Amino acid sequence: MKAKSIIHRLALRSAIVLMMAAAPALALSQVKITISDQIVSVKGEKMYVHNVNKGETIYSICKAYNITADELQRLNPIISDGLKAGQLLYIPVKYLLSAKPEEPEEVQPDQQQEPQGYLTHKVKWYEDLDEIAEKYGISPEEILAFNNIKKKRKVKTGMELKIPLKQKTEPYTIETDPSQNTTDPDNPQTDPEVVETDTTTTPEYTYGNYTMPVVDKTKTRIISLLLPLNSEGKANGNYMDFYSGALMALEQIKRDGGNIHLNVIDYASADLASIAESDKIEDADMLIGPIRYDALKEFVGVANRLRIPLISPLDAAADSLLKESPYLFQAALSKKRQAEAMAEMIAEKYRTCQNPNVILVYNSESSMGAQGDMLKSALEERGIYVDNAGGIGALANMRRDRENIVVILTTAESYAAEALRNLDIKMIPPEKVILFANSRWKNFETLDMNLYFKYNMQICMPYNVDLDREEVKQFIRRYRSLYNREPSANAFSGFDIVYLFCRNSVLGMREYAENPFNATASGYMENNLLQHNMLQQKFKFVKYPGGGWFNTAATQVSFNPDYTITSR
Repeated sequence: MKAKSIIHRLALRSAIVLMMAAAPALALSQVKITISDQIVSVKGEKMYVHNVNKGETIYSICKAYNITADELQRLNPIISDGLKAGQLLYIPVKYLLSAKPEEPEEVQPDQQQEPQGYLTHKVKWYEDLDEIAEKYGISPEEILAFNNIKKKRKVKTGMELKIPLKQKTEPYTIETDPSQNTTDPDNPQTDPEVVETDTTTTPEYTYGNYTMPVVDKTKTRIISLLLPLNSEGKANGNYMDFYSGALMALEQIKRDGGNIHLNVIDYASADLASIAESDKIEDADMLIGPIRYDALKEFVGVANRLRIPLISPLDAAADSLLKESPYLFQAALSKKRQAEAMAEMIAEKYRTCQNPNVILVYNSESSMGAQGDMLKSALEERGIYVDNAGGIGALANMRRDRENIVVILTTAESYAAEALRNLDIKMIPPEKVILFANSRWKNFETLDMNLYFKYNMQICMPYNVDLDREEVKQFIRRYRSLYNREPSANAFSGFDIVYLFCRNSVLGMREYAENPFNATASGYMENNLLQHNMLQQKFKFVKYPGGGWFNTAATQVSFNPDYTITSR
């Protein structure tokens, strides 16, 4: 097997050499390579993120970025199985910066040579000249002069600008300044007026019995976003989707007048300890990520030392770290929090019923066993005691003379189908039944949906996208236009998490979080910053005693008897 693998690698390398040898003859048919304008930091090294387009070849990419085929393959093992459209390749910036410009056949004395080559940047609909210049570390005037643009600041959406490579390119950032007049890309202004802004800090004021921290809302907030983008040598599509949504959130904050500087750190296969001691962490006002519990645990001590918010965006298991840091904010709902959210929904219905009969159906020996036990405990804490609990047979205890609150917990579609069938054959009047189920039920495909509506099913969802909301429609349209694909759940999460917490950073979240035991600052955060209904996820944070913050909000999806579906 090992010998076969070696032969495969040798054959691939030989094929690459042959391709490069034959490439000059095919040069005229190659697709033009556009140098990527997305740059991230991987293990401290700046790299382009190149999205492979149809028709591109290893030769054409290597030639465009001034990198050898062997080095490209070493950095991107994903191409060992062949180059495919849609793949994301990581290419060090240093190779292109070290490229020598091609000498023209004849240079007239009065002609200026282009300094050290250039890369091409296609102007996006949300960009202005100042932002593009800041991104590449040069002045707007240099870009205008290099592109022979006479009309000051005249750039339009879709325009291809040549960016002179005279110095190192900075990592991909989006930085906004409310003191600058942002131009509309579709209707650029020739001479934008200088808008004077009040640079004084927000006046100190009191909230309750304590003095609130002073907040400078004009300050540039530095956010470090830690994602495992290139895990095991292959770009992780889920986290790239999260990153895409995050970029859209930052653009929205720019329009809102926020001032954010983003550092993107790819920590895949990296030394987390060295990242934790880097300037991008030391100078940050907030850390979003890492994603997984094991990596996140490494940064709890960092957040405590620097006294800055640490956001756990996706891993519900990180709930267990709350007691270790008052600066940790757990956005994903753990199993326990989901049980508590469902218990609260059940309690709301319970209080409107006359002496209801509560039945809990779940397989105690399945993966839902612990979830069922947590739900029973959460209901008892709210003064609700389950009359009958157990497998599907518990449905035999439904009552005709009382209202029945029936809760069915399962992740198996076959179990759900059997439970629904047994519920229906009891011939209990539908108005005497309120059915509750866990989030997996929303994705079941073979069940009789009529029974969902018949028994007024209520599903507890940790997150949910309501396609009828106008802001959701706008997000989907923007995402399609930018990335030419549909947004995934991770794309929605990237927008929701980054928008909420970067918005809060602008509003002074770090100043309040620096005082974790100041009851007034905590009360202000809980009531004014940490409650928000986003595109996919709802947020309502509660303080863990002596520790961090955890989200308690879930969405209740109702299948109503009139065949409408509502969420709240």
